[in-house]
Amino acid sequence: MTRLNRIVPAIFALVLAASAAPAFAAVKGDCLWNGIPAQDRADMINGYRTKGIGALGDIQVKDEWVLNLRQVCSLKAEEDYTAGEVLGAMILEKGADAVLFERNQVPKGSLDKAWRGLSANDREALTTFGLNIMKNSNEGVEAAGAVVFAVTGKLGLPTGELNTDVFAYLLGRAIREAREAGRT
Repeated sequence: MTRLNRIVPAIFALVLAASAAPAFAAVKGDCLWNGIPAQDRADMINGYRTKGIGALGDIQVKDEWVLNLRQVCSLKAEEDYTAGEVLGAMILEKGADAVLFERNQVPKGSLDKAWRGLSANDREALTTFGLNIMKNSNEGVEAAGAVVFAVTGKLGLPTGELNTDVFAYLLGRAIREAREAGRT
């Protein structure tokens, strides 16, 4: 798990200023993702291909995105931070899914299927850890790591070390769904 402990700080980029941000159930990942221009979405996926989780720190939020997303997704200004968290989680999901398909021939949709196949306890372990990361805490890293390794093995990928793409997808999915549900 020491590699997992080293990767966790990269996820902190997802919390751009989230520690002071309230969560709102109105913020939906699909609306946010689809509200970003196609070329910008492609650039974000390419950033993930190049830098993995670290690409989140390179994202430059454009004023036109904010204005468009507020209108299209019916967001209030005070929901901007939560929207940023959800969008960051979507980037992890989309980027990891693309990379695992391209580099490891993991069929598209396999990660979604794996997520839906997790027990409620395993999803909660990932969610708890993801929400703790948003609070700058590593609490729950071991339980979340065990789930990541189990899913990695079920996907037929090597489990000798942490698969950062499986980790990114599962954590992104957990954070997104938690924030969409209004969890803090």
